[in-house]
Amino acid sequence: MIDRCFNSACKRKLEYLRDGRVVRITRGKDEDASVEHYWLCGPCYETYDFEFPPDGSVTIRERSGDHREEFYFHDVVLPERRQLADRRQYKR
Repeated sequence: MIDRCFNSACKRKLEYLRDGRVVRITRGKDEDASVEHYWLCGPCYETYDFEFPPDGSVTIRERSGDHREEFYFHDVVLPERRQLADRRQYKR
């Protein structure tokens, strides 16, 4: 569970997900899969971003000039759920 900023120099306590960035890492497959979450608080995310080296570790690096202020998230509807949603819509 995420409870603090991933930046070791900051370690701001997580209270709200209003700012910053959360990443989810899935390791392994099927029943051996594990999920890890990492969070950079808003002030740290202004300067740093996550980096994922080939060895599988998670680190942070200073940002280059490619930082965007806005992100657009879209819901992903799985095919079996899409069919259920369509059926519900037609029943109305």
